[in-house]
Amino acid sequence: MTAEAEPSLPRFQQGARPQRLLTTLLGDYWFARREHIPSAALVQLMAEFGITAAGARAAIQRLAQRGFLVSAKNGRETAYAVTPRSREALDQHVQYIFAPPASDSWDGTWTIVAYSVPEEEKAARRTFREGLRAAHFGYLYDALWIRPGHHVEAAQHLGEATGITQLTVFSAAEVPGAAEERMVETAFELGPVRDAYTAFIKRWEPGGAAPAADGANAQGALLVRTRLMSEWRALVGIDPQLPRQLLGKDWPGTRAYECCAALYDSLGPEAEARFRRIIAANDPNLAGLVNHHTFANWASLVTTN
Repeated sequence: MTAEAEPSLPRFQQGARPQRLLTTLLGDYWFARREHIPSAALVQLMAEFGITAAGARAAIQRLAQRGFLVSAKNGRETAYAVTPRSREALDQHVQYIFAPPASDSWDGTWTIVAYSVPEEEKAARRTFREGLRAAHFGYLYDALWIRPGHHVEAAQHLGEATGITQLTVFSAAEVPGAAEERMVETAFELGPVRDAYTAFIKRWEPGGAAPAADGANAQGALLVRTRLMSEWRALVGIDPQLPRQLLGKDWPGTRAYECCAALYDSLGPEAEARFRRIIAANDPNLAGLVNHHTFANWASLVTTN
């Protein structure tokens, strides 16, 4: 990709997009590191995507206010590091982004969640529902949620955290085939997810609508790879992560995953080189710490102890 092609790339300038951009960049090339990066380097990184210095500083400040970044002073210069996070949270994030979106390990059982919340506790009900959806439960009927597999503890912990006391959770339920298909479509709304995966494939497979990156152009590799990961993160965020047995043979998620993995991994070395160059221009001592990871080696990022 040449410099003239840059206007076709995303500009990440509305709402929370600059913040999402920076978290993507740090996750891709500064994973699990605690060293502080000069704010000037972060501003320069975001300038690669057309974000103004003022917009970049605002995004950095918001991420610091949210607790994602922590600042440190070095003379008159401010630097930022990603706040220490539990290893469990990091492992879950890595698996969420990089693991194949459909599993073959399902044993055919379901976890069922039923609850009752008094009318005056609407906020608790809303928080509980949002937590269930984030945990890949599907909404079947009023106050009845489901998820394939054994997830009783996750639902119970969520209930405790949100103060839901009238809660029943059980697993090992089995559903007949035809009823199961209707239940899955109702609870998980797979149509929009299927369409999103299909659109992703059309955009990113060779010959698609997304801009290609010249392998010799490190800047282009960083731009395209970051856009690709940003879109993939959003896509897996709406995927209920169902077992393959419930999705059918024509489910486009696997093809989208393979497409994303091949392109993301191939652009890694050149994109890392561009990231490192920007860091080195601001603090040469940090340049050697820059590293990229891939779909091919994602499992090595997850702790085993």
